[in-house]
Amino acid sequence: MRILTSEQWQAWCVERQVPLREVGWIRPNVGADHFHIADLPYPMDSGKKVNLAKRLVSFVASESETLILVDDWAVWPSSQHLPLFTRFRESLGERRPLTEAPAHIITGTDRDDAISIVATSLLFIWDCYGISATGRDAFYISHDEFCYFASRDASIAERVASQFAAK
Repeated sequence: MRILTSEQWQAWCVERQVPLREVGWIRPNVGADHFHIADLPYPMDSGKKVNLAKRLVSFVASESETLILVDDWAVWPSSQHLPLFTRFRESLGERRPLTEAPAHIITGTDRDDAISIVATSLLFIWDCYGISATGRDAFYISHDEFCYFASRDASIAERVASQFAAK
């Protein structure tokens, strides 16, 4: 796993033609017009959040590398325990604080770590993005407790939406 600074993850997105937007700070715009959106249920149960994390990672991590970006983690301080995430990153050899290096490039061997990052984001009610290597597929988790999958391919977004509708 490589852990990136804001400048590095932004360059990664630009290389893959993932649009960026500024809302006081820069973040990916995976809800832009050329993405097809599948709204997903945001579970309240912690077990269902972990299951959702596994599914979200599987949607974007089928390619050579995937960007997992943690964003806006200070909205609900009472819902988080930042030392837990800090220790997790330290176990990966990362000593920089989340403010300096919020993005994670994962490969196939890092899938469990990616799920851990996404599950923590869901449990701590953080914003989190997952973007595939080509920039075609992405997900967004909001601190306002909603999430969606986005794809530049309408049939993929429809397939993901139907998987969740079938439950």
